[in-house]
Order: sequence, then structure tokens, then C-alpha cells
Amino acid sequence: MKAMKGLHLLMVLIVLLGTAAVFVLDAPAQNLHVLMVIDNGNPKTAARHSVDKQRIEGLINTEVGPVLKKVNSSTEVKVDELLSNDGQATRDNILSWLRNLNLGADDMVFLYYSGHGAADKTGAKERFLLLQGGKTYRKEIAKAVEELNCRLKILITEVCSTGPVNRPAVITTADQESIIRNLFLEHEGFLNVTSTTLGHKAMGDNVEGGWFTMALMDGFVPAHRDDVDRDPQDGFVSWEEVIEVAKESLARIYKTNVNNFPPSIKRKLDAINQTTQVPEVLSFPKRIP
Repeated sequence: MKAMKGLHLLMVLIVLLGTAAVFVLDAPAQNLHVLMVIDNGNPKTAARHSVDKQRIEGLINTEVGPVLKKVNSSTEVKVDELLSNDGQATRDNILSWLRNLNLGADDMVFLYYSGHGAADKTGAKERFLLLQGGKTYRKEIAKAVEELNCRLKILITEVCSTGPVNRPAVITTADQESIIRNLFLEHEGFLNVTSTTLGHKAMGDNVEGGWFTMALMDGFVPAHRDDVDRDPQDGFVSWEEVIEVAKESLARIYKTNVNNFPPSIKRKLDAINQTTQVPEVLSFPKRIP
């Protein structure tokens, strides 16, 4: 009799575990759609923008993608690129890519731009990106991203000038998986950030690429989790914390290198009274309740 009861309990347990397994497999995938728009067609600046492309590819392929697939094996990570050396980095191609996305409600879209840009010197002083075919106002791209019908939207624009960099290597030991889960699976809304405040210059070089993109990696993959999980240390890493880390890292990089800038760059920075570089966030996503 005891043997029969044990067998019955075992069968019930097997059924329950099977049901749980089906439930996990049936959970909706949270797909990630990535578009990299890279100005790599100008021989004078192609190297720095290509470094930025490599950084973002590395982030997606070695950090973000594996975590998303670990959470749900059916998740798809789709990475597309529009490159100026192929003649594809145009306004129309960006907007077409956004319009033709097949999005689920829980999906994520990440649009990254590395190239030239500036702001109008008169009137509203709107930011623009120097895409092939002419300048495109950044707010037009931002509006198209924000209006996408999915859970998380990210727009990061890196527009950098030239400057040499001196930066020690960072050895990462933090729990990257939990940070990526927090940022990509537990936020909703729109992260809209650009590499410097309006009227200032963003810096970069041919070895490390855009300094803001480089500094941003310190937020994504810090040496220690406590470096990004700020006071109060609640075990959750927010986009605000990541950007704060990036700002601090960027300020250190700038301070270390400002005396090494070429005279031509120094004159341009002095003309606008720039003593550091501060990225600007136009909107943050929110933690899902």
C-alpha cells in the first residue's frame, strides 16, 4: 500500500513538473531588434565609428543576447546595420527599418548611431544627424522610435570629434547576467540619450572610438556590481544608474586627456567654454512595477 501511494505521488509530481515545463516553454519571447547606423565611409573618421560598432556588437553578442536566450530559448536577437560605406546609412532606410519591424508587445528595439552630427546655430537649435543625403533632425528619428508598439525602446546617438585618449584597462568581475536582466527585461518605456549636451562637443579617437560609448560600457559591464548598484543598494540596476556611471567615467576620461588635445581642438573647446563632456538624457524608461 505504501509503495502504491509513493508511486501515485511520483506520478502527480511528474505531471506537475511537465505542466510547469510547458508553461515556461509557452511564455512569450521578448525579442530584441537592433539597428546600428554607422558612418564608416569617411577615411578620416571611419576607424573611430567602426570601433563603436564593434563595442555595440560585443555588448549584444556576448552580454545581452546570451542572457535573453537563457531566460527564454525561443527569444530572437536580430541585428541589422546600415553603413555609409555601402551607401545605406540614410534617413529613409532608418525609417523604413522601423516601420517594417514585426513587434510583439514585450519586444525591445535598440537603435544605435555613430557618426557626424551637430545642432542648428540659430532658431530652435535642433540637433541633427549628418546621414547620407543630408542632415536629418534627430527628433524625427526619436519620435519614430518612441511610437513603436513594444515594451522597451532605446535610442543612443554617438556624435564625436577627435581627441587622443589615455585610459587604463578595466577588468570586469560583476554579475553581468543580473544587470542585463534588470536593464532589458525589467524596464518599459523609452531611453533616449545622446553623447553630449546641446552646444557642446562629444569627443572620441580612432583607438577607443566615441568616449561616451566607451564610458557607457562601464555602466553595462562594471568591474563590480556595487559600482553601478548605487545608494540605496537595492539589488536592482536601473538605467538611471547606468547613465550616472557613464557620466562619471566620461568625466574622468575627459579630465585625464584634456591637456593632450591638439591645439586646433583646444581652440574649438575654449570658444564654447567646454571643460568636460556630459551626455544628455532626453527620456528614461521606468522599472516595471
